[in-house]
Amino acid sequence: MHYEVSVVAKVPRAKAYSAYTDFESGPKWSVEKTPVMVSRREGNKVYLERHPGEGDHGVREMRLFPPERVESGSETRFTRTKNVIRFEEVPQGTKVTATLDLEVKGHWSWIMRTKGREGVESSALEMLNSFAKYVESLH
Repeated sequence: MHYEVSVVAKVPRAKAYSAYTDFESGPKWSVEKTPVMVSRREGNKVYLERHPGEGDHGVREMRLFPPERVESGSETRFTRTKNVIRFEEVPQGTKVTATLDLEVKGHWSWIMRTKGREGVESSALEMLNSFAKYVESLH
């Protein structure tokens, strides 16, 4: 399944990209509000960990391609995902597009195909709108 939503942030692309990749400030705009810390950097890869007490979800790897995009992915017993956030210059500022490619394994796939799209797209759009308001508020 492929999901895609976009918003326009009224700021230059470099500012939008910089704000998005300041991962530790994510709780200021993210719907999840889950604090993370950058545990290490290797080339274009950044490894994020949740702060102690925020649940044990392991390390998340982010791949940075400045100033165009940020990619991440994960795989569990039930799902495989690939997330891409793209930053595109437009006359009004920066078009920020979130794409999610989701493969649901096993018996749950039919539920996601029939009922999941609206919820996934709505959540992603809420996240992007929150980010756009945040980055536009920065001086």
